Amino acid sequence: MNTLKNRTYEKIIQYVSLTMIVAAGGILGALPLLSSSSAEVRTVISENDMLRTAFAQKISQICAVGTKERPWQYIVIHHSASETGNATRFDTYHREQKGWEHGLAYHFVIGNGTLSGDGEVEVGNRWKKQIHGAHTANMDCNQVAIGICLVGDFENGGKPSGDQFDSLVRLTRYLSSKYDIPLSNIILHSQVHQKGTACPGKNFPMAEFKTSLIQFASNEISPSRKS
Repeated sequence: MNTLKNRTYEKIIQYVSLTMIVAAGGILGALPLLSSSSAEVRTVISENDMLRTAFAQKISQICAVGTKERPWQYIVIHHSASETGNATRFDTYHREQKGWEHGLAYHFVIGNGTLSGDGEVEVGNRWKKQIHGAHTANMDCNQVAIGICLVGDFENGGKPSGDQFDSLVRLTRYLSSKYDIPLSNIILHSQVHQKGTACPGKNFPMAEFKTSLIQFASNEISPSRKS
């Protein structure tokens, strides 16, 4: 049992960063109530179920806002086209080099383990204040589309890391369920009507991403929309 607890605790920290300690503690604390039989433990609750529950709690927390929510209609997936980065670095660049008052163009950034955790979801100021994005060259799209950027170059480099992909699926599924965004409106930056861009790169696994969204949706309860 201790081995299972320790292994699960380490995975939760790896997947959703140190801020999950409280939530993880609550889940792990319930384990002594289960049978000591490993077979029975697997029957009652698997490690994947535990991680999914912990992550869902975290996602709902980081997506919470203290202001009126916008009527989001799309989710647009991006890559940073850089090997390293995080929300703070991109925010500084967008403010100082682009001159954008609200800074970071995206609503969320998912780290690759360089300047933030691998799979760590960072929340931008635009999301917290429910401000339109600046992540495409289509201003109409920016008004109604949530922008999610994965750190990495998926055009000239590889694919998203396993943890990045996992976080992207969970974040996207939560947001699409909360705002009633259909699968057809979850798109790549390159699919937005604007001047041509390869973002998020030819190596981004779009088919696998959409399949994972459908599979993940079958095992969750949809979040409630604020009135």
